[in-house]
Amino acid sequence: MSTKSYHFIAVFILLLTAATGCAGLPGRGGISSVPPNIEIKMAEANQALDAVNEQASAFYAQLNTVISEIVEFRSRPYWNEFEQVLLEYPSLKDPDNEPEITPAMKSRLSVWSRKWNEPWKQILDDYLRLVDKCTILEAKRLAAREKLLAAQARYIALVIMESSSGHEKEGKEIYSVVEALDKTGAELDSYKPDDLGLYEEK
Repeated sequence: MSTKSYHFIAVFILLLTAATGCAGLPGRGGISSVPPNIEIKMAEANQALDAVNEQASAFYAQLNTVISEIVEFRSRPYWNEFEQVLLEYPSLKDPDNEPEITPAMKSRLSVWSRKWNEPWKQILDDYLRLVDKCTILEAKRLAAREKLLAAQARYIALVIMESSSGHEKEGKEIYSVVEALDKTGAELDSYKPDDLGLYEEK
């Protein structure tokens, strides 16, 4: 697992600790003095954060594995030239549709195969399998991002409730979770497939 992924998980563990700690609302006599509506909303926000942590951590674990496969694939000596073929013939990049092999495309691929002594159909299949994995992962990334925004909204609502109750200090403590989630969201957004449909190593 990359350093960045460990950092992500560490941030969420920190957030969970901070969020759970907020439930006690220090300086207000412990949990018993917390208004029931705020206590309930805090528990719901913490549960939402747990869900984000679980989903995003799973995304990063799978991402690391897929990126390792992509790095290995792109390190093969024939990759740069094969990439050019993919860019020349975009229909080859579509994992959902069988490409229409024109005479010019077939000639180009045959030349490539003879040069590298590799079956172009097998290499194309290997490439498209990686694209499929990245497509599935991208859906999971977007789902995690959506859950993150929902959790963030819950904490913002708590900030407003605390401020309305005159507890600005506690509101600021909760808002620190909102700010940290902003950074986590930006980190998630930094991972997107490139023009070839593959994730790049950071």
